[in-house]
Amino acid sequence: MGFLRRPRRASRKNIKSRKKENIIMEKTEAPAETMAQTAESDAQGAADYVRADAESVFDYFRQITAIPHGSHHTKEISDFLVAFANERGLDCVQDEANNVIITKKASKGCENAEPIALQGHIDMVLASEPDKQIDMLTEPVTILEEDGWMTADGTTLGADNGIAVAMMLAVLADESIKHPLIECIFTSDEEVGLVGASAIDLSGLKSRRLLNLDSEEEGVFCAGCAGGSEVVCEIPMKRRNREGIVLNVRVSGLRGGHSGSDIQIGSANGNNLLARALYKVFAEESFRLVSMSGGDADNAIPTGAEARILFPAESDRKKIEGLFKAAGEELFAEYEVTDPGMTWNADWEEAENAAAVSRKKTLGILSYIMAVPTGVTHMNPVIKEMPQTSLNLGIIRTHKSRLLVEFMVRSGVNSQNAFLTERVVLITEAFGGKATVRSSYPAWEYRNESAFRDLCVRVYKDLTGTEPGVEVIHAGLECGILSGKLPELDCISAGPNLEHVHTVRERMNINSVKNVWTYVLALLEAAAE
Repeated sequence: MGFLRRPRRASRKNIKSRKKENIIMEKTEAPAETMAQTAESDAQGAADYVRADAESVFDYFRQITAIPHGSHHTKEISDFLVAFANERGLDCVQDEANNVIITKKASKGCENAEPIALQGHIDMVLASEPDKQIDMLTEPVTILEEDGWMTADGTTLGADNGIAVAMMLAVLADESIKHPLIECIFTSDEEVGLVGASAIDLSGLKSRRLLNLDSEEEGVFCAGCAGGSEVVCEIPMKRRNREGIVLNVRVSGLRGGHSGSDIQIGSANGNNLLARALYKVFAEESFRLVSMSGGDADNAIPTGAEARILFPAESDRKKIEGLFKAAGEELFAEYEVTDPGMTWNADWEEAENAAAVSRKKTLGILSYIMAVPTGVTHMNPVIKEMPQTSLNLGIIRTHKSRLLVEFMVRSGVNSQNAFLTERVVLITEAFGGKATVRSSYPAWEYRNESAFRDLCVRVYKDLTGTEPGVEVIHAGLECGILSGKLPELDCISAGPNLEHVHTVRERMNINSVKNVWTYVLALLEAAAE
């Protein structure tokens, strides 16, 4: 029974995937034309600059996507990097966390230049379409190309952050590039709390300037980011086999997105939405929870969720269907602009018995999910339209004797991050559960003075004729942890145009990759002077 299936409509033009605020206004005006726009002109035969050949970058990217490398499963790709270094006689260090640092000596005549580090992470978020038959832990990503974009066949692409890895490998392999001593830092398990960056030993690092390649908007440099915490919560529950009829309820087709760069859009969270619908129906027609699941990662906004619920065999099915239809229509009306593809489905399942929790515990679980905040809790009072603090209810799973819920807390203010994290812990404990902070990392604070940022801006302007944007973002980057280990480390983050990362709609602009690759080479040459 599909009780609410609305046709997809094009998103409003004023809905953007991320908001940015230029924070060096005394130097920068909004760029009139980004490198990506220049690339469009180039395609028409009006290039303003010569782009470097990026085939080696795309070749390495394809090699990377052929290696399964989801978070917590990075040993194979880590070993691939070590083999790459050994084949070329490059110095290489691999640690127990699967982090790898590969060093390339300065090109001839550049030995006295200040060293530079390039950095990106080797893990990716694993997500696939519901009907996609694939085990992403063991099977490779299939790359598709269309209309100037790379995407994947029904899964995440892994351009976040495989394109950084590909660019660093291309730099290390190319003997024609003019550069100072380069240290390429490949970190593991970034997507699950910046685990690799937290574990890595940088005591031997010679570089004191670092280019992180984990940004997602060409022509915009990141110079600061939010800190975050991963909070894992468990609510105990007891099941008992009970007779009745089971209803499978699903919400799908939501916008989703990155819980840092997209959360300010205000789109629906599948886990929260499902709990709201179930809670509303429960008030009229009580039931018992059999199972509930939603979300793929704590840092991805869930695009859907599903539950199996048990009603008494004699229940009025038409009445229950009507209640869910009304709940679904009400929620669709709330999110019609941000989530026009929202779909609700429910199907009855005959069951002689099902392992379900009590009605009281069902109400307790739904009340808990309703009570925990979701989305942006504080906006930045200085940077326009920038979230300051937020919470994403990323994963819900019911197991035999417990409900597992995983949250990602983010904030540009460390005290607010600590407050919201503690708030989740207290709410969980009030509902009889326990909460563990699995990982936590500090905010990367913006530097008023940065020689490396000035160099990055100058090179970009010299190359393109336009000023880049410089911003602080709500998402987490490893620069905060790495610069915390080496306080004198001067960091900046850049990258090509990526869209819908952490979702099956993830895609990477091909011309933008070529542009950023050209920029990286220009920066390395300038850094060698």
